[in-house]
Amino acid sequence: MIANIENIRKEKKLTQDEVAKYLWITRQTFSKLEKWSIEPTLGQAVKLSELLSIDIDNLIKTDTKVEAKKPIDWEKYKQIIQFFIENWTWSKYKITKTKLAKLCYLADFAWYYNNLEPITWLEYRRIQQWPVPDAFFSTIDELFTNEIISIEIDWNSHLITNKSYPKTDKLTLEEKSLLTKIAEKWRYKNNEEIVEFTHKQLPWMICYDKEIIPYGLITQEDPENVY
Repeated sequence: MIANIENIRKEKKLTQDEVAKYLWITRQTFSKLEKWSIEPTLGQAVKLSELLSIDIDNLIKTDTKVEAKKPIDWEKYKQIIQFFIENWTWSKYKITKTKLAKLCYLADFAWYYNNLEPITWLEYRRIQQWPVPDAFFSTIDELFTNEIISIEIDWNSHLITNKSYPKTDKLTLEEKSLLTKIAEKWRYKNNEEIVEFTHKQLPWMICYDKEIIPYGLITQEDPENVY
């Protein structure tokens, strides 16, 4: 049974502002959560269950407790990474590891926004500056070790280029089109700009440090704020 958060909050004589502050989110975001316009993340559900004395199972909808996942196609993920790298070399730029991670995130969540499923089915974790899957770092290391990409360290940045023209046979025309649009939008933006953009998105704002970011949160964004 899904909890009526608003009624329970009022019974506890708590304001929306007080609960929002406890969850480290804005009152506007909590208002959406309270009306079930959006669902609480796992971290928020835990804190809400403690604050309002609600069974945590009543804060997670039954049909979304376990999101159906497809097996991860690792070759496809590598092709997405190399596709974005190649987009930079067309303009004689080298892409930074930070920007590359952000573009992959934007691609997965933008595809989910339009199709209600991601491209890769990887789990993105909220860590420091990045929403990033744990596999991103190991995949970059693998591509570098196998001499598929090169990495140049310039001050604090890791500049990445492809060592050969990448394959794209795993990507559909529609996926390539989306990746190209995302690359074109962010090509002349610096790392700080893309970091700031993603940190203003709902998926980042309402999740906690190191928490897995639910894909479904992106559907609450306005279209211009998806990528």
